[in-house]
Amino acid sequence: MRLLSKRLSVALVLLLAPGALNTPAMAQPDTDNRPIPELIKEIFPQATEIKPHQDDPPVWPVYQVTELIGYAFLSSDYVTPPGFSGAPYQLLVGIDRDGLYKGVKVLEHHEPIFLHGLGPEPMHRFTDQYPGLDLRHTIKVTSATVRDKHSGSNVYIDGITKATVSAIVLNETVMLSAIQAAQATGLIPYRKPPAKVREDLYEPLDWPQLTENNWVRSLTLSQSDVDNAFDGQSEDNPNSENFIDLQFAYLNTPSTGRYLLGDAHYQRLMKEKLEPGEHAILVMNRGPYSILGDDFVRGTPPDRLALEQNGIQVELRDLDFYNVIEPQQPSAMPDFEEFRLFRIKRGAGFDPASPWTLKLVVNRPQGYLRPDEIRTFAAEYQLPERLFIVEEPQTTKSTPLWVQIWQDSALKIAVLTIGLLLLTAIIFGHRWVTADNTRFKAIRWGYLAYTLVFIGYLTQGQLSITNVFTILRVVAGSADSSVLMIDPVIFILWCYVLLTLVLWGRGYFCGWLCPFGALQELVGEIAKKMKIKQRRIPFKIHRRLWAIKYLLLAGLVGVSFYSLSAAERGAEVEPFKTAITMGFVREWPFVIYALLLLIAGLFIHKFFCRYLCPLGAFFAVVGKLHVFRWLPRREECGSPCQLCANRCGIRAIEPSGRINYSECIQCYDCEVIYRDDHQCVPLINERRGKKRPTQVIAKAS
Repeated sequence: MRLLSKRLSVALVLLLAPGALNTPAMAQPDTDNRPIPELIKEIFPQATEIKPHQDDPPVWPVYQVTELIGYAFLSSDYVTPPGFSGAPYQLLVGIDRDGLYKGVKVLEHHEPIFLHGLGPEPMHRFTDQYPGLDLRHTIKVTSATVRDKHSGSNVYIDGITKATVSAIVLNETVMLSAIQAAQATGLIPYRKPPAKVREDLYEPLDWPQLTENNWVRSLTLSQSDVDNAFDGQSEDNPNSENFIDLQFAYLNTPSTGRYLLGDAHYQRLMKEKLEPGEHAILVMNRGPYSILGDDFVRGTPPDRLALEQNGIQVELRDLDFYNVIEPQQPSAMPDFEEFRLFRIKRGAGFDPASPWTLKLVVNRPQGYLRPDEIRTFAAEYQLPERLFIVEEPQTTKSTPLWVQIWQDSALKIAVLTIGLLLLTAIIFGHRWVTADNTRFKAIRWGYLAYTLVFIGYLTQGQLSITNVFTILRVVAGSADSSVLMIDPVIFILWCYVLLTLVLWGRGYFCGWLCPFGALQELVGEIAKKMKIKQRRIPFKIHRRLWAIKYLLLAGLVGVSFYSLSAAERGAEVEPFKTAITMGFVREWPFVIYALLLLIAGLFIHKFFCRYLCPLGAFFAVVGKLHVFRWLPRREECGSPCQLCANRCGIRAIEPSGRINYSECIQCYDCEVIYRDDHQCVPLINERRGKKRPTQVIAKAS
């Protein structure tokens, strides 16, 4: 055993040494340690002079001869949102005097998916999309197949497959730092602190009075107005007189909200739908041109509408307010075909007492290979100051990035929550589940398919030992706790797994929620169908081989305190990134390693889980003192009956009949045997009129 441990320790050191000696704490992927002025010259190729770095504001002024043409700055001088790894990006960003991005370069980052997975090329392609975009517009990360970034009010850039969260954080770092740098250099004005609505002030006005006072504003266009905007190009439309008759209003003020919605709906809006500091805008239309469009998805920002204030776009998001009940429009009010409420979130910097503009975006396709041609029509809006309480300037905090990610991941969170609730029902109803072998197989294989497809491939929810490194950094105080919330699927899974660790041990992650574990079980089932004989390692050697994963765990955790990058390189002992996150699309050494582990699983059931998984070892250690040991056993288990021990795929049942809960994956195979009077020897004897079997709960080591 000591010889085995020594050899494993040497192998681990050799595996980790190159990363420990050569990998810095923050990787430098694409700049080759070149001087900052040289990199700025690449962003501004027309520049003739890069002025020295200023301290207030922290920028490099960029000149062409004697003309100031823009600024370059480091993102860390303005914002440092943590990435998926817990460490922030260090970006060099260039902006010109018109408020357009000139370029973005990643100087340092610590994202494992780029360091040891996809490589830096996808990140370079991602940052290459920024030049020419307006920093005053909200930039959304999405798929190229979903949006055309030039055809609507929102700006969309292509995300990075397999690195969604890392791309979102990078984009957030670019946008927030650019806004602050542009404000500090005077390119765009600082936003005023938002005024508060005087909720006690109500002026009962009807529709004619609201429109006359411009508390309800209109944007009415004929077909000829639109055709003229497109240089006289007409579009076939049976209604040439009316293109759109759009009316809009701010709803938080009682005078507008109570009339337009009615008292009941206004109270529902203010008390149930809007959080403190949020705003609602009503947009109505009775023209043939829809304000939403055919591709609109409820609850998302509209592409055909944009709200701007002080030259900066403020995000509108559909409230889906009348999803069941149709609006009751007052009798004096015209009938509108579209009646939509939009939310402005707190932290967007919107001030309802200041002027703002609603823009309508009209786009016309120009052919398959050409971007849509767009025209914008605008109407101004401002309510009188007496309706608001204007407060003294104060520092306002924007919505944390992790909150935005959670809001955008609502569907994934809902499906994951349903899946975890189903697993909870299986846990508490395990006696019913295991009472019938056919029912048990259908439930178990159905859930493993959900784990592999949804948790693994669709949401990238494979937990990893690298997550433990991040948790350790948070505990040690070297990373902000918000980094744990950056991926909602990973966070929810960790919370659930830690709860089950305390109650039942490691089994419910390893046996039910691990996508690679589900893939191994699928391989094991294929081996059965192919009649591949399983190799049975003598139990004494089998027990000693368990120690390998604990040695790997100790080595990785120890190295993580010395060099996190080295530990992450060593964590490649897990095939999770290759087989699940990357879907086997990776460099051949990693693919061969993952395939060899799966091939080993054809002959030794769940070979990796048994002997090599450091994450399983971590869960075994943490879950050592779990509360319940409720898998049922009988006195006959182990002596004389060895059926469960022989059938246990993971070999967590010792020859004595005891269950080793540190190795058990709670698959319930033994419980199915326990309840089957055609498999369980004591039950067979009872059925034949022999000795009545006795039951023992939690006969465990």
